[in-house]
Amino acid sequence: MKKISIFVYDFDGTLVDTFEDIANSVNLTLTEMSLQSLDRGTICKNIGSGVVNLMTRSLAGSGCNDVETAVSIFQKYYNHHLLDQTNFYPSGREIVAHFSNKRNTILSNKPVSFIEKILIGLNFLSPFDLILGGDSLKERKPNPIGLQLLMKKFSCPAKEVLMIGDSSIDIEAGKNAGVVTCGVTYGLGDPISLRDSKPDYLINNLSRLKSLFN
Repeated sequence: MKKISIFVYDFDGTLVDTFEDIANSVNLTLTEMSLQSLDRGTICKNIGSGVVNLMTRSLAGSGCNDVETAVSIFQKYYNHHLLDQTNFYPSGREIVAHFSNKRNTILSNKPVSFIEKILIGLNFLSPFDLILGGDSLKERKPNPIGLQLLMKKFSCPAKEVLMIGDSSIDIEAGKNAGVVTCGVTYGLGDPISLRDSKPDYLINNLSRLKSLFN
């Protein structure tokens, strides 16, 4: 078993299943803009690089390029619907509690206000030592700046930091920072690109972390 001092979780698709609420908010936005709604598979592929990229991709091929308006409308809808169907993935709460003697953190490309509102709604904000969202720093994943900040703040070497995520973006960020990486296969990320990113570990349930790290 490998010693880990900081567990760094991606949010959407890794720790919390937010997909239905995101998808519904995307389509409510498109409907308000008099555009055609998208199927779930297309929306799933659009998630992972922040709200601006989500709506830029969602507008592709629609003939409309008013991303600023789309982002504003999406944020309005999502802010009111982000807890309709959202909940932890299996073992999500349990694994964070299991490693409560470690630093538990979140590094996501999602706006930090949405992350915090969801965790407050799920009564699970306090277990996290630090939460970094897509608007917390000047760069988002796969840039390593968020992981570098965590290592500096908690005076922790890269070999004791674990980046856990469902997409190649998470694994790339981890490799760019020189930390240990773990991919999860149940999330929103493309499984082929996740495997191609060659994470140090690949698991199908967060409970597997118990047998891999201490």
